[in-house]
Amino acid sequence: MKQLHLTARTALAIPFFGALLIACGQATEPPSHDEIMREDLGKIISVRESNCGSVLGYTVDDRMDFRVECESGEVYRIHVSPEGRVNVDPHESDN
Repeated sequence: MKQLHLTARTALAIPFFGALLIACGQATEPPSHDEIMREDLGKIISVRESNCGSVLGYTVDDRMDFRVECESGEVYRIHVSPEGRVNVDPHESDN
């Protein structure tokens, strides 16, 4: 049987690359666009209004105009005015 001789550099590299391969295999998938949108819309509501909990869902009514359903049961309209101001209001059709 032939013996394998490793240099010090090679001996140190093997555990490093092994750990790297294991870490890559356990990497989590990046969040989806929908998950990012729900998180961002929830943050906007929490800054402007009461805490809605997590966002259960949203629909896009128009460009930069969203209907957002909260875990708390509240429904909000988030829209950007022509001047660029972000507005958060109770959704009109749900009053």
